[in-house]
Amino acid sequence: MKQPSPVFGSLIVAIGALSLAGNNVFAVVSFEAGASPLAVITGRMIITLIALFLFMRSCGRQIALPSHDRKFALGLGVLNGLMAYCLLSAFDEIQVGLAILVFYFYPLLTGLYAWITGQEKLTRGLLLGLIGGFAGLVIALEVTADISNLFGLLFAAAASLLMATNALLSSHILTPQNSMSVTLHMHIASALIFVIAFIIVGDADFPQNMWGWVSYFSVPIFYMIGVTAFFYGISCIGAVRASVIMNLEPIGSIALGFIVLGQILSPSQLIGATCVIVSLIGIRTLDGGREV
Repeated sequence: MKQPSPVFGSLIVAIGALSLAGNNVFAVVSFEAGASPLAVITGRMIITLIALFLFMRSCGRQIALPSHDRKFALGLGVLNGLMAYCLLSAFDEIQVGLAILVFYFYPLLTGLYAWITGQEKLTRGLLLGLIGGFAGLVIALEVTADISNLFGLLFAAAASLLMATNALLSSHILTPQNSMSVTLHMHIASALIFVIAFIIVGDADFPQNMWGWVSYFSVPIFYMIGVTAFFYGISCIGAVRASVIMNLEPIGSIALGFIVLGQILSPSQLIGATCVIVSLIGIRTLDGGREV
């Protein structure tokens, strides 16, 4: 089967980033309606698993994986579950903007590790995307919170490291043909982790109004599209470039916050968003340049 073009792979990842932005915004709406974070994330994992399974069955997509790939994918699911827990815990300890900023250090971690290990050639365009994208997020997220909460920072840093590890390891087994099956097996492990946590903790706070329930069920829809697109994109363009394009996720969250939540966009947010977009364009424009 013909390998999808890099442009198509990049477009898919961009769609995934914006879908995950929708997941973020509707999760906030669900929280505001009385849902607990653990209830939201457990429901997200279970619904995603069921919906992805039914979609693959209805489309006739192969679900089974070879033994080695299946075990690898289940292991990635454990990392994915731990990453989600750490990021959620960071949101509970420090300002969300600060947590996202620390978390989105993972494209840089991914790029540097891939370069050091020889998995990726660090071109001028890719270097611009890594550094410029992160700088744009620093400006756009307007982080002014007290950073003295060490636990919150450690949770966000752990989530960033786990995300980078997940992206790099998944590239070893992902192909455009099996990416959806790998994503499904990952969520078998992730869903199991959160179901066990949900039972042990007993945190069963759900939305208290209709809009909250609509948002609650919107979260797994956007999440499923987002993660499926992200891992498919890795199989097309590699973990580093896919991670850089994912910088669009927090920018999309800011934009959707304006549209859905009525939040005001500040000049610095617009400038930061522009920096991220220019950095992504720079990858495409300069990617054929000399390695650094």
